Amino acid sequence: MSTISGIVNSTLSALDAYTYAINVTNTNISNAETDGYSRQKAVLTTGAGGNGVDVTEVKRIYDSFLTSRVRSANQELGKWESEKETLSSVEEVFTSTSSYGLSSAMDSFWSSWQDVISDPSSSTARSVLASSAKTLADDFNSMSTDLSTIQKNIDGSVVDTLTQINDLVKQIAQMNQNIAVANAAGENTNTYKDSLDSLVLDLSKQIDVNTYTDKTGQVSVEIAGGKPLVEGTKTWSLTTQADSSTGLHDIEWINGSGESSVVTGNISSGKLGGYLEVRDTLIPDYQDQLNTLATTIMEKVNALHTSGYDLYGDSGASFFTGTSAADMAVSSDILSDPGKIAAASSADGATDDGSNASAIAELQNSLALGSGTKTLSEYYNALVSNVGQMVKSTDASYQSQSDTVTFCQNQRDSVSAVSMDEELTKLTLYQNAYSAAAKVMNVLDEMLKTLINMGS
Repeated sequence: MSTISGIVNSTLSALDAYTYAINVTNTNISNAETDGYSRQKAVLTTGAGGNGVDVTEVKRIYDSFLTSRVRSANQELGKWESEKETLSSVEEVFTSTSSYGLSSAMDSFWSSWQDVISDPSSSTARSVLASSAKTLADDFNSMSTDLSTIQKNIDGSVVDTLTQINDLVKQIAQMNQNIAVANAAGENTNTYKDSLDSLVLDLSKQIDVNTYTDKTGQVSVEIAGGKPLVEGTKTWSLTTQADSSTGLHDIEWINGSGESSVVTGNISSGKLGGYLEVRDTLIPDYQDQLNTLATTIMEKVNALHTSGYDLYGDSGASFFTGTSAADMAVSSDILSDPGKIAAASSADGATDDGSNASAIAELQNSLALGSGTKTLSEYYNALVSNVGQMVKSTDASYQSQSDTVTFCQNQRDSVSAVSMDEELTKLTLYQNAYSAAAKVMNVLDEMLKTLINMGS
């Protein structure tokens, strides 16, 4: 009877084990299209005493190295994504300013001086010059304002991104807590671990982080410089503080005592790193070059204009006012009375003398910028070209990094993703094994009935 009992127990363990294995396989099949799902495997081993079969664990098929590669690739993709997004707006500033663009406005400005040279006493030519000068200044103002607006919008994106980061940090800590509770209860933690990986992946796209996974499956996260964001269920937050000189937000890390330290310079990847790169480096550089062009035009024109004489024989005053592209303007006196344009080189015969206007017009051909290697127009064209090249380079980097992310994900999925063919094969195997065990159980049932009938 003990032999029959052993056979019964072995058969029952087989039925239980294959039922469990079938359920695991069905779960895999159900989640074949679930993003971030790692397939699971029921580990079958010989039962105690060499009898029957048991499921000793449900193993999560997972490769930490490949997952780490996906996170790293995702960080870079986040950076290029935000740079691509913001630089396209910057490019528009340099290609569609006003109706014609700054390059056209510069050409019109110099051309208007030529008309004054041809007829120094012409009120029409002087009015057109004053108007074209105002258009030029307005275009500089507009471009500078547009760049500042883009910079402030990016600053808003920085603040919004920090909100997302802090929210993800809290979710990661909560998932660590779920894993700890499940472990303590002896429950399966695979689903929690998948969710945790997805959260860390989302975080890595926002900011460059280093992660560490302990033996229980909980993840610790820190930013560059070693500042922690998550350790188990403990969290630290990032916040922002507006810089008094720029009005832009610095990123600060808050320690356990509520003290803050600026960590802006430590962040170089993720969407946040991309936003900071454009906000703090690229746009200020473009603004500086735009200011250099504007101030050079103002200084060069003013230097000659103040040495000349206007239509009334009076010494010329400054033609332009302002200290940068943002506040460049034509003298209000000239706008109200173009006769005050100092086209002559002397007070005598001022109505017929256009020699000073000629000297000013020649500024367009002078090598005034680029350490004496570029004219004003060449300098601006180089600036526009640099912006265009940066946009193209960023687009190319974004596409290349997208391909890298896809490659890394495919590598990870080759290990962790569900293969329908494989799962259906397993399902057939487990169902057949279950059916065989069920047939044995039926035979045993018949045998026991026979034995009982014989005894009666």
